[in-house]
Amino acid sequence: MNKFIRPAAFIAVAVTLHAAQTWWLSRIQPDISTTLAIRQLNGDAHQAADMRWFETEKNSIELVSAGILAITAVSLFGGSIWRFFNKQRNPARPMILPILLAGGLMTGCVRSYDTPEFASIDTPETGFLIPLEGDGKNQAKFASEEYLGQLKVAAKRVQIPHRWQQTGRYDYQGEWLPTVRLVKVLRSPITREWTADSGSGTSKKNEAIWIESSDSVSFSMGFTCTAFIPEEQAARFLYWYPAGSLAHVMDFEIRARIQQVAAEVAAKYPLDSLRARKQEVMDAVRKDVTAFFDTRGVTITTVGMFGGMTYENPEIQNSIDKTFIAQQEKVVNQARFEAQQRVNDRIELEANALAEKERRAALGQADAKRTIAAAEAQAIRDVNAALAATQQSPIFLQLKQLEVERARVEKWSGLYPQYYLAPSDKSGLLLQMPASK
Repeated sequence: MNKFIRPAAFIAVAVTLHAAQTWWLSRIQPDISTTLAIRQLNGDAHQAADMRWFETEKNSIELVSAGILAITAVSLFGGSIWRFFNKQRNPARPMILPILLAGGLMTGCVRSYDTPEFASIDTPETGFLIPLEGDGKNQAKFASEEYLGQLKVAAKRVQIPHRWQQTGRYDYQGEWLPTVRLVKVLRSPITREWTADSGSGTSKKNEAIWIESSDSVSFSMGFTCTAFIPEEQAARFLYWYPAGSLAHVMDFEIRARIQQVAAEVAAKYPLDSLRARKQEVMDAVRKDVTAFFDTRGVTITTVGMFGGMTYENPEIQNSIDKTFIAQQEKVVNQARFEAQQRVNDRIELEANALAEKERRAALGQADAKRTIAAAEAQAIRDVNAALAATQQSPIFLQLKQLEVERARVEKWSGLYPQYYLAPSDKSGLLLQMPASK
């Protein structure tokens, strides 16, 4: 009976170790790995060190199991194994080799090595580490904006943990599956130009926004749009767009929203009136698109028209061009006429001003002459009146004679003439007078 107790004990230990190893790999290790992976995003150095230590030592259970099994085998069958390999006679010899093989199968063959997997989050990105496995409550939390916000992390490198999934009959047949998934949201601004011109738009395709007026005239308009994701809105964006691609959202949903709003406004007016209402179309598009996508975590910074209106029927554009050219010629001619009219008005004004100047100058000269003549006449009248008043006074005449004599004396130098010319009716001789003493 004793020869069966030791093999049974060995098998029991091997089965226990196998069960513990399976329990560890399927239940404990994935939960601890996921918890440590999420904690490493908090930025604590100790938590990151715990993650590295656990990922390094998690497979040691196989070595521990093998060691315990080896110790058990030596304890139970040490003597028998010695005698077996020394070819000594042993009654339990036929059972030793099958027991050892069974123990090896129970503890499992060597599994493939769990190669560490790392993922980096750049500065313009926001990362979300999402557990891939869990109960229903965790899955419900996963779909909420609050939950995504709790798992947000700034720029850093994170490690992705794995768990062993057996895919075959034997324990070594399987693969390491990730227990979390890192989703990155690129927040950098992205600009799109949806035009009909392949040389100016973002894409070489014709991506202009096609709309229709109320009188069923189809035409296209180019639009340019720039958007980015604020850091605090990254969780909301990921909630609405699990793919996490702003470029995809702009190329499809934002573009479609712009086309919808532009078409609704254009359908209210005929073409002739619509050409003058581009600003109304632009204002409606900007107001609607900016408010709508702000609720989804996308901030629209610019929305504007790019280029003009391109009509589906080229003849419409030709007619508009001709009308515009005629209007421009009319404007040019009107401008020339108004310019010539201004020149004529200027010449007339200058002539009137010159004539007015000459007239005023003549009036001034005439007034001056009249003033002088009046003054002279008044002076003569005054002199005559004075003479008439003094003709009867001998004193006045004597005073005048004295004034004349005084003037003659003041001008005489005191010399007499030195030569005397006889009158012509005489001899005509020129005589020298004697010098005065």
